[in-house]
Amino acid sequence: MTIFGIDISNNNGADIDLTEVASEGFGFVFAKVTEGDYFVDATWPAYRDAARANGLLLAGYHYLRADCDVQAQAELFLEHLGDAPAMVDFEANSGDMSTFWDFVNAVNDRGHRISLSYIPRWYWQQIGRPDLSRVPGLIQSSYVSGVGYAAELYPGDVSPNWNGFGDRTVDLLQFTDSAFVAGHHVDANAFRGTADELRQLLGLTTSTTKGDFMALSEEQQTDLYHKVCEIWDQLRGPEGRGWPQLGADAQGANRTLVDAVADLVAAQGSESKAAA
Repeated sequence: MTIFGIDISNNNGADIDLTEVASEGFGFVFAKVTEGDYFVDATWPAYRDAARANGLLLAGYHYLRADCDVQAQAELFLEHLGDAPAMVDFEANSGDMSTFWDFVNAVNDRGHRISLSYIPRWYWQQIGRPDLSRVPGLIQSSYVSGVGYAAELYPGDVSPNWNGFGDRTVDLLQFTDSAFVAGHHVDANAFRGTADELRQLLGLTTSTTKGDFMALSEEQQTDLYHKVCEIWDQLRGPEGRGWPQLGADAQGANRTLVDAVADLVAAQGSESKAAA
């Protein structure tokens, strides 16, 4: 199974309709959050929320710059990323692997693990073909020619574009910067696996039920669980045993909120009949 996704930023504009992206069959979105220690992508919040609303798996990325303080970059990135999975964009002007690991460690030390690393083969060659065996979630870029729909441009699961390098297999392939998606030309990526496998790569919980919480982070799922428990308690009483302050029913059990409202409705009905 192969899942397609898109890579977007302010360079693509702020008007990509992610509802349409999802309806066209795409399964994930990687969107830019920050660059260096000075740039915040204004399109991130809306694209983040729209991706989640449409059930698209999501990661936010930081364009790493060697000419900026690494700690300041990590601070800026996490300030705006929120609880989305984290990705580092490591290419032109990003420095060598020492800069890469300094940034990854700076993010991880702040409690937010880097899940994906965009490292194009050409940049790996430019910086001396370093070892990549330990990098998280390697995304390689190797573009096909032409413009069109992603599924038509995709070179296939056994294409040499998937070949690993730096003693590292490739987890995702960015195979074009000219896929026609939702009326725009954008970067398109492929993942050879299931949605749950991609979720695992992103550090998210998996689900065996289609669509089950797929747009929610672990933190949001926990929050939702507590809210559901609170609603249950309010309706049914502590442990579902009713509320003593609402009185008892004919069997001597505490009334629930629904029981109490039903009794009030019945009493009002009786009063109306008596008045008639």
